[in-house]
Amino acid sequence: MEKQLLNKYGGRKLNKKLLLELIDDVKNYKDDKKVEAVDLSENNVMKIIDNMTNKDDKPLSQKSIDIYKRRVKNLNLIQILKNLIEFKNNKDKVNEILKEIQMQKSKKLKKEFSAYRSLEDFVFLNQMINNIPNMYENLNDYILNRINQYIQEMVKLRTNAKDDKTSYDELRIDWTDFKNKTKELTNDPDVPLKIKILFNLYQTFTLRDDFGDTLLTDKDLDDDVNFYNIKNKEFHLNRYKGTAMAKHGKRIYKVPQYIADMITKEYNDGSKYLIGRTKTETYPQGSLAKFIREASKKYYGVMFGINDMRKSIITFYHNNKDIKKRKQLAEIMLNSYEEQLKSYKREELKK
Repeated sequence: MEKQLLNKYGGRKLNKKLLLELIDDVKNYKDDKKVEAVDLSENNVMKIIDNMTNKDDKPLSQKSIDIYKRRVKNLNLIQILKNLIEFKNNKDKVNEILKEIQMQKSKKLKKEFSAYRSLEDFVFLNQMINNIPNMYENLNDYILNRINQYIQEMVKLRTNAKDDKTSYDELRIDWTDFKNKTKELTNDPDVPLKIKILFNLYQTFTLRDDFGDTLLTDKDLDDDVNFYNIKNKEFHLNRYKGTAMAKHGKRIYKVPQYIADMITKEYNDGSKYLIGRTKTETYPQGSLAKFIREASKKYYGVMFGINDMRKSIITFYHNNKDIKKRKQLAEIMLNSYEEQLKSYKREELKK
């Protein structure tokens, strides 16, 4: 390192800019001497992921662990970390490495590239830097600041893109049409009871993907699972989207009698879950997203998803209800009035 400093600064006229660079290089050199080596073997990195925790300091789900491990390989993360350590005092090289991360998505995606699409890669990179022992210490402030700058810039780009998309996207289904069609399905004896329950629940509460991993029971259960008590007709939502739950907490919804009657029939017929793949099994990871898209195409004649239903009712309320009603809707849907304004769709699907 001493030789590198002499080669870089020897014989040069000292000015303020050069002095600051020299101080920065010397500081990094001193820091290097104190830092222990980091183990970036694939085996060690995978073990670290196995033991990582989420925001609530609970172990990651197996699904998250599998996603993280695939991302390590797809991003070539280990080599990136090795390169950042090797070239940490070469700002041009550091920026070249980070730029390559940003551009990886554009090479894989055929549709028009948006810079914010690599946001999750930078967030993951930052997460791994903070979880791999000695990794943080083996880098310098410049690298850490540049990664955070990328994240902040892409968050802004994503927010702007969502705002633009909100203004001009078309609704897949009008809320009044949805309600009318749901009423028809409910009265149709040939439509499966599960379909009737599913879409009536979304018409009444319009939550996120929260009904698929919900147990049916005739008593209250522990508050770490979602369940529906057929005796008091209450749906207990104890686990849902983390950021929303941190704000709104655990919730209890009183289910209307006509929906409760349908659920009770399913329960008496042996169903273990509110909306299950079979009477005793949930859909994969308890998610109804794919099932809803398929069912909507079959029973409504147009394919739509959970977010489409949520945007549809928000649009209806913003066009037809006062602010008090809109805020009440936001509370039921477990988001904020401000968030609903961002989801307000101003163009309906052209017939």
